[in-house]
Amino acid sequence: MTLQVPYYSYSDIGEKVDAFFAQYYPSREIPIPIEEIIELKLQLHIYPFPRLYIDHRQNGFLSADRTTINVDQVQYDQYIDKFRYTLAHELGHFILHESCYKNQSFSSPIDYVSWLISVDREAIGWFETHADWFAEQILVPTEPLEAICREVIAKHKKTFSALKVVPDTIWSYISNEISGYFDVNPPVVECRLRRSALTKKIHILDA
Repeated sequence: MTLQVPYYSYSDIGEKVDAFFAQYYPSREIPIPIEEIIELKLQLHIYPFPRLYIDHRQNGFLSADRTTINVDQVQYDQYIDKFRYTLAHELGHFILHESCYKNQSFSSPIDYVSWLISVDREAIGWFETHADWFAEQILVPTEPLEAICREVIAKHKKTFSALKVVPDTIWSYISNEISGYFDVNPPVVECRLRRSALTKKIHILDA
């Protein structure tokens, strides 16, 4: 089955995120209250689906009529950072992929997985990549990310200044601390630092 997924670059999706913030959350105060925005501003229903991951290997999915975000119940109950990311990912589908949901009829996890399997791999690859890029950028906006990154580096300046060579892996260490400000998992922060080119812009020994 062919799925017509619109093409978006990482910066294109950044523009979509900026427009979304302007309309629904102009303060951009962190951590981004993604659950409240989805339920109160967009009037979408969030449903904690029992055994969604165990039985179907899905963290979540947006219903075909785009009214409900189904999320694995264990994630909903126990893993707030993962839950927030899944919400943001499915919100990405809601904002970016309206055309992909037209004329679809899946109403259960089995139907949804069957639909995913039926679509060509390249299209689904972009479908999911777009949603990941959206989730990263909405949960970790660039301006507060850069400001907090500089604060964290300054905090550890004495330690960092003792390094003769700054290893690239240091961004994983920095991301661990930054992630708490945004209520996301550290790899999300590290992806944002790298994809937004802040790892090139911010010079650790000079920050």
